[in-house]
Amino acid sequence: MPQARREKNDHLIYADVVDSKSKAGVWMGEQASFQENQSRIIEAVKEQTDWVELKNAIMVITTDPAGITVIAPNPTLPGVIVFADGGSPGATAKLQTTAEENIRAVMDELGIAEEETAA
Repeated sequence: MPQARREKNDHLIYADVVDSKSKAGVWMGEQASFQENQSRIIEAVKEQTDWVELKNAIMVITTDPAGITVIAPNPTLPGVIVFADGGSPGATAKLQTTAEENIRAVMDELGIAEEETAA
């Protein structure tokens, strides 16, 4: 059965079309310098985690809970994407939440505002 399109109250049209905002990540308000801000966020997160360099991204490796988290700037939208994989669904959720909280804390320290989104 078809599902109604979710209510849209933001400007991230492409993200709305593919519904990527509900999957993962932390979104910034639209601004001309969003790619510069993404780089600043990634560099600051590197200072706070054990990570492995990937091209244009970082992979955080943790043992509590065990798993990996890939953090990357979205190449076309103002946001930082988080992909987490743990040993169980609960571990994955914890890795995802921890990474997003870390990104939000870094953004706050850097003075970069998060865009308000509807759940």
